Amino acid sequence: MHDDASAAPLRQEHQVPAQGTPDPPAPVTGRRRSRLRRRLVTGIAGVLVLATAAGAAALWVLTGRLLQPIDDTPLNIRITAATPDTVTLPADDASRAPGVYGLTWQEDGTGQRHSGRLGPVLTQDSRTVTRELTADTVPTAGAKAKISVTMWATDPKQAVGLDYQDVTYPGELGPMPAWFVPGSTSTWVIQVHGLGAGRSAGLRTMPKLHELGHPVLDITYRNDPGAPHDPDGTRKFGDTEWRDLDAAVRYAHDQGATGVVLYGFSMGGGIVENYLQRTADSSTVRAVVLDSPALDYRAAVHTIVAGLQLPSLIADIETQVLQLRSGVDLDNVDVLAGNRRTGGPEQPVLVLHGTDDTLVPYATSAEFARDWPGTVKLTTFPGAGHTAAWNADPLRYENQLADFLRQHA
Repeated sequence: MHDDASAAPLRQEHQVPAQGTPDPPAPVTGRRRSRLRRRLVTGIAGVLVLATAAGAAALWVLTGRLLQPIDDTPLNIRITAATPDTVTLPADDASRAPGVYGLTWQEDGTGQRHSGRLGPVLTQDSRTVTRELTADTVPTAGAKAKISVTMWATDPKQAVGLDYQDVTYPGELGPMPAWFVPGSTSTWVIQVHGLGAGRSAGLRTMPKLHELGHPVLDITYRNDPGAPHDPDGTRKFGDTEWRDLDAAVRYAHDQGATGVVLYGFSMGGGIVENYLQRTADSSTVRAVVLDSPALDYRAAVHTIVAGLQLPSLIADIETQVLQLRSGVDLDNVDVLAGNRRTGGPEQPVLVLHGTDDTLVPYATSAEFARDWPGTVKLTTFPGAGHTAAWNADPLRYENQLADFLRQHA
């Protein structure tokens, strides 16, 4: 019986199939199944290795941009058309954004760069956006360009018509360059820029600060272009940079300032807050202004990763890579936690932040204000991106700033 049962299939295997009928599949033996399993495992392992390598490379690039940012971002769009008063750009979130912005473009032939002021949106469709443009030169169609929240990449005289002095203050690593705009009062405003922005971040607010009579010291700090570098040349998110701000405050005092207002943009806000928590003497600080401040870098990394539509696990890994490469424990520069440990800000604080910030979460500024409602005032700019609150509504921004300084400085 067993022989008959085994012979029947053998006879079927040697039968000639009907024309057009495919051969039946051969049975999957244990040996063949094992080979298939090994190939599948090998294939999956190969894919995982490639994905891991690609992910590691992406994390390395991202941390590099945070630790050693490019201070002159690339020209990433091309001008579609222009007239003496308008410019047409490819449609995207930046070109559609309401408010005023800077536009920089480069001549194809000479490589010379020009800049202008982007005004309101005039017309738009699915492909292009046409805005007002105020500039000395008409852009050429096809020229490479970029939109910037910092508006200008020049000095205070060229950008906003303010007389200024190039000065240096004695930092821990050597002489630190700064712009100084004289004023009529003895309370100086010290402006501290963020990652990759440079001193030009403070040009937008200089005219209002000058109008209020405040001398303005717009500083650099370690690892900035033109400033001394520490041995590894990487940003430390306020963990070391606060010492340069400490030196700037002492310089202002030595030059006759009876008080200072500290004004930080993005990472500059974190530097300001770390200075206040670590300095031996903050008695000369009258008030603090923070624009899109980096108060919690773990939250910032999660916001960036979410904006890239990557899993939140990547943010946890990125945080570890960032700490490893920078040598900074991010808990040590966590402003929210630091203020809870020390009992909160001693000086009045004005925070200005846009709700559509995809780099530094608005939620951290809201949390800061909720923690200390008697000391921290939050002014919200709906729809504004990172450090773009002034751009979204310059008049409201400057009115809030002026009211705060008249009251506290």
